[in-house]
Amino acid sequence: MPELNAAGKKLFLADYAWDELERIEDKTEIKLILPVGSIEEHGYHLPLRTDILLAAQIAARAARSRTDTLVLPELSYGYCMNVVNYCGTLSLSADTLINTVCDIVEGLYRHGFRKLVIYNGHGGNCGALDTAQREALRRLVPAGQPFRSDFDILLATTVFHVPGDLEEVTGGREWGHACQVETSAMLALAPELVDMSRAVDEYMPGDPETVWRIRDLKKFTASGVHGTPTLSSAAKGEKLVGILVGRLGQLLEKL
Repeated sequence: MPELNAAGKKLFLADYAWDELERIEDKTEIKLILPVGSIEEHGYHLPLRTDILLAAQIAARAARSRTDTLVLPELSYGYCMNVVNYCGTLSLSADTLINTVCDIVEGLYRHGFRKLVIYNGHGGNCGALDTAQREALRRLVPAGQPFRSDFDILLATTVFHVPGDLEEVTGGREWGHACQVETSAMLALAPELVDMSRAVDEYMPGDPETVWRIRDLKKFTASGVHGTPTLSSAAKGEKLVGILVGRLGQLLEKL
């Protein structure tokens, strides 16, 4: 049985047969969410698919309560330069990520859709996805024609979308990767994939202005963690997920 939204309609675009999708009235008003993440290390205690799992789950929760929103198949792979030397991290090039998003937008446009939120779960994707949303619109413009403004794209990145709300969840502690924030969210959404017996607290050297500069993280953190995952809890995660779902809902209202 496919998952349904508040109107009793299928929630995921890929669950539709092509003719069912074609018969949707006024596809220009349908809002689509494209979850984008990564396959990369997340410490000893979290799975490689943490980023895309969180983005996809939050997107589904936000869409479930609506009648005008469909969730696209998630784009699991991302741009993972800093952590590429940890076993299992699989990175696209920035060009591949940009081109993939552009191709998806072109397909959506061809079939009559006009509204998209790119919901990103991986910080390393931010620059490429910002370029992708601009490049996708540029590619929709026929040669010699004015800029096309009949396709709307918004971009949001999970925890970077709610920076002011994290203070209460983390108790003011610095967070960053496989940390208290991500671990708590995973405990709320997929506890069976979290092994808290293997969680360790670790911080990379540097201050907030320099810690995320481009470098090989494996030289600076053995576990791949930047933060305090041992302080995580499902209760904190549910609070954080609720905030993220609410903020995504607000973004969809603006689209």
